[in-house]
Amino acid sequence: MKRTVVALGTFDGVHTGHRMLLARAAGAAHEYGFTPLVYTFSHHPMAAFGKRPPLLMTDEARIEALRAYGDVVADDFTLEFAGLSPRAFVEMLVSRFGMRRAVAGYNYTFGSRGAGDTKLLEAFGRELGFAVDVVAPVLFEGAPLSSTRIRAALEEGEVALAAGMLGAPYALGGTVVANRGIGRGIGFPTANLAGFEGLVLPKDGVYATRATVRGKTYAGVTNVGSNPTVGGITTGVETHLIGFSGDVYGEKLRVEFVARLRDEMKFDGLGALRARIALDAKTAAELLKIQ
Repeated sequence: MKRTVVALGTFDGVHTGHRMLLARAAGAAHEYGFTPLVYTFSHHPMAAFGKRPPLLMTDEARIEALRAYGDVVADDFTLEFAGLSPRAFVEMLVSRFGMRRAVAGYNYTFGSRGAGDTKLLEAFGRELGFAVDVVAPVLFEGAPLSSTRIRAALEEGEVALAAGMLGAPYALGGTVVANRGIGRGIGFPTANLAGFEGLVLPKDGVYATRATVRGKTYAGVTNVGSNPTVGGITTGVETHLIGFSGDVYGEKLRVEFVARLRDEMKFDGLGALRARIALDAKTAAELLKIQ
């Protein structure tokens, strides 16, 4: 059986703190001649209870990102699995993976109702013969970095703060679908994004973005909201790609949120809306030149 160093966590967003923990686990595996392994779940554990928070990235993207740090095991977190005692969970890690070292964050919990913590993990390690490396909180601007904090920043429109914690701009990806064509009618065609359901949406407003389609990246201005000027009622994500002409319906689009420009506004008419989008596009283009 392999002997492994196991990194433990959900790792939503694979943010700067996560990457520090994962790199420590991979480094220890290299040092001791063990196999690096990331143990996580195929979906956020709270989904089993119908309480999953909005995510920072899709489960598929998260698991793919984790592969950079070793083998990945992503078990299904079911209600049955949730009932495992802390001891049963740890014994499973040892028996299935030959765990010789566990690496976990300072606030890691495990077992039924999160009854196990890092102190208990260390106690099991002494009993079952594996070392435990507890990673201290990673601070960002004086406070612990966490996926919850990043979600909160995005929900307040603080995309630059979120990018600092993620280590890269927050991004949404999906497929461009048809819209009402109002942007095209006023000279600013937009790509209407679909397929990001379940992910965190930044606070309603207008953002300077980088948008990638067909392998090329453009400066963009993105509206998150309902477009109240034209009577919209549902929240959407629409991006004007600066300097792009053509039809992208059905194409894959990735939008990175670089800076918040303003709140969403209701204008008196399409003329006022067109003038403001022109100003937003100019501001975004100038800002993105120096990012």
